[in-house]
Amino acid sequence: MTCPSEITHSMYADGALDAREAMRLERHAMTCAACRTRIEALRGESEVLRTALRDAEDFAAIPRFVPPPRPRDFVVLVASVVLIGIFSRTFWSTVAAAIPTELSWLNPFESGVLFERATETVKFIVFEGTAMWTAAFNFIGAALVVAFVVWLAFSATRRRAFIGMAASLLAVVVALPSIGHAYEIRHNENGAVTVAADETINDTLFAAGQTVTIDGTINGDLIAFGQEVTVRGNVTGNLVTGAQSVTIEGTVGGTVLGAGENVILANARVGRDFYGFGNGVDIGSGANVAGNAMGFGETVGVDGRVGIDFKGFGSKVSVSGAVEGDVDGFGQTVNVESTARVGGNVTGHVDSAGDLKVADGAVIGVLD
Repeated sequence: MTCPSEITHSMYADGALDAREAMRLERHAMTCAACRTRIEALRGESEVLRTALRDAEDFAAIPRFVPPPRPRDFVVLVASVVLIGIFSRTFWSTVAAAIPTELSWLNPFESGVLFERATETVKFIVFEGTAMWTAAFNFIGAALVVAFVVWLAFSATRRRAFIGMAASLLAVVVALPSIGHAYEIRHNENGAVTVAADETINDTLFAAGQTVTIDGTINGDLIAFGQEVTVRGNVTGNLVTGAQSVTIEGTVGGTVLGAGENVILANARVGRDFYGFGNGVDIGSGANVAGNAMGFGETVGVDGRVGIDFKGFGSKVSVSGAVEGDVDGFGQTVNVESTARVGGNVTGHVDSAGDLKVADGAVIGVLD
């Protein structure tokens, strides 16, 4: 009998021959020493290969076949880019045409319309929105009460849990403060809102009117909006105010956040920080801010005292008073006058070195 081919021997060693062919090869190998030797060698090689593949830790991934680009692929790419460009141009042109011209008030240095819109919004909330908010809160409160009653009735079937829940509910009701005493609202859409010099309010006061004048004492926060806001009294908490004209001459124990055409601290005492937004923001010669001060406007000036750092953002930023920390000016011009006293560094973020001017006599780095 002629010896089988090497491929047949290899397939037999790998167990790839069918039963009939394998039996025929085995009968031949019983009488052929050469075939027996070859089969044993192939079996040994196969076992070594299996062991190597089994013990290998990493297997290299077979890269996915990527066909080379065809001419029509470039045509599709160019057409897609053109279509996307046409769509984008049409979309943004439509959006630009739909934007009303009134949005020009987004310019931070053209704040007149901005504060007029803000004032109208606040007036609507105060004068027209009370019923709306009351109805909404009543609906939400009623829904919560109904849901709680249903849950409590369901839980009452479990006797052990019911007593504990009832006790917890009683404790919560006793512990919650009355919302009606959390703040006081005073508003007069077409007139004046005043707190007299001999008057004391022991809650947070929300005041809105044509003019708002605070000469008395507010033992809490003050939130005031109007055409003109003047604070000459004492506010122990924070002050948040917005008007065409904001003037603060009294004492504020917390932080002041003021926005308007003009925001002026005149002889004011601020216990924490000051943030002013407007065409003109001025910390007057008699003003004293214990913390940081930050002003945004067309003109921003410090003629009084700032206890920590001052940052001014505007076309013209000037410092003629005392700043115990650093001064950072962001604007077209930053001026440090001869009367200025700065305990830290002065940094001008301007277009050119000549736009930062430090006058002779100004003291930088040392505070008297």
